[in-house]
Amino acid sequence: MNAPRVSVLMTTRDGAAWIGESLASVFAQTMTDFELVVVDDGSTDATPAMLAAVRDPRIRVLRHEASRGIAGGRNAGLALCRGAYVAVLDHDDVSLPARLQAQADFLDRHAAVTFVGSAVRILADGVSRESGQPLRVGSAGLRMLLHLGNALTWSSVMFRRDALIALAADGPVLRETAEPADDFDLYHRLLRTGEGARLDEVLTLYRAHAGSATHRLAERMLSCATTVLAEAYAPWFGEAAQDAAVLGVRHLSHRAPVPDAATLDRVLAVIARVAEVHDTAEVRLLADEVAWRVVRAAVRGGRPWLLRRRGGWVDTGVSVGVGAVRASKQGLLFLKKKNQKNF
Repeated sequence: MNAPRVSVLMTTRDGAAWIGESLASVFAQTMTDFELVVVDDGSTDATPAMLAAVRDPRIRVLRHEASRGIAGGRNAGLALCRGAYVAVLDHDDVSLPARLQAQADFLDRHAAVTFVGSAVRILADGVSRESGQPLRVGSAGLRMLLHLGNALTWSSVMFRRDALIALAADGPVLRETAEPADDFDLYHRLLRTGEGARLDEVLTLYRAHAGSATHRLAERMLSCATTVLAEAYAPWFGEAAQDAAVLGVRHLSHRAPVPDAATLDRVLAVIARVAEVHDTAEVRLLADEVAWRVVRAAVRGGRPWLLRRRGGWVDTGVSVGVGAVRASKQGLLFLKKKNQKNF
């Protein structure tokens, strides 16, 4: 058979609740020159029967009787992909109809780019919302953002297969030691030899739910992402690389509000140093936006006294108002607990 232009890789385990919609989104693409490789990684629900019922000749299913894990399943599927480009999609996410065409055309035009993501919207309880990711990000900006946290949603990314094959010469493309941050690890390794990009167009819907790996494996994901960042930070931060990576993952990638002024200063220093390394006009603007988001999250988290930067007057006013209310609630809760203890 002739190789398709794009291979779509989907891995699943017990995905019966969502996989039907995900599969349908692939077969609804405006581009028709693709194959769909699905790795069923040890499902025990109705997933195997649902896959067997698909009659489209473009689908190929690899069944693992016992799970090989996230990275193991992805690697097994990548070995079967034949397209010049490989688009990835988790079994609970949705590709919008223009996704494959838009990303393949972009890679055709930009030879230095080895992987391209897209803007996404978040699906939760049947309602979609904005992701909160910065927009209008070029390759330099994305490189900086990936050194401050994971700025890409896995299900939005398309890779050059040649770039993945080159990585495979030194070991698995997705490293089990980095799982479940194996995607973040992969982006950083690809950045050593090429560029990444992210389209502003929303081409993917990411489904947020309690059963996703992001929720189930949150602590390990943060730990593995910290290891990836610490390795990247070593030339820039020296012995402080680990501490800087912890701050970056916790407050920039995970978006946890900073608890106090000292932590805020340390996070802003990390942003400033990373921006200095990647210095361009775009990077400077993005760094300022990221710094303001950190301050705003702290203010809205009930710490309005940490306001050190101003966005638009409306945004600042709303943030201070929300923060003041939350601070009041926290104070009342403290007094209530104190009174209960005294009583």
